[in-house]
Amino acid sequence: MKHRLALEMVVIFGLIAIIDLPNTWAVLGEPASSVETDRLALAGQSKMIQAQHYTVQEITTSDLVVKEYVSGNTVFAVAWRGRRPPNLTSLLGAYFREYQEASAAAASTGPGRRRGTRIQAPHVMVEMGGHAGDVRGRAYLPSLLPPGVTTELIQ
Repeated sequence: MKHRLALEMVVIFGLIAIIDLPNTWAVLGEPASSVETDRLALAGQSKMIQAQHYTVQEITTSDLVVKEYVSGNTVFAVAWRGRRPPNLTSLLGAYFREYQEASAAAASTGPGRRRGTRIQAPHVMVEMGGHAGDVRGRAYLPSLLPPGVTTELIQ
């Protein structure tokens, strides 16, 4: 039963990635130009929130809100909340395999967590939690955080 929750999360998100392939997202570490494509693909509403060191581009659908954090035209973080998680394969892009490997390693060592998971891969941090019908999480690239921006601001 050790790490059962972490293993279940890996399986659940893997299945969602397979089922939810048509949805696309602005990808971590990539240019922010895909945000409008995301909004159209999801038939969601978007709004832009300007902060001091970055911009948050928020896409809202009937079951999910995704916030894409952009600085210097690069997506450095994403956060989500909704009835279902987003497609992590698309969301993490080139960092997905790194996340997947770190997640599998975390599931095989150490105690499981009941409140959520926090996966630190070499270049990406992914945190998820919640319960059925209220899933939330965030992913960010620590090396791309703008000066003066703390991880607490990514929500």
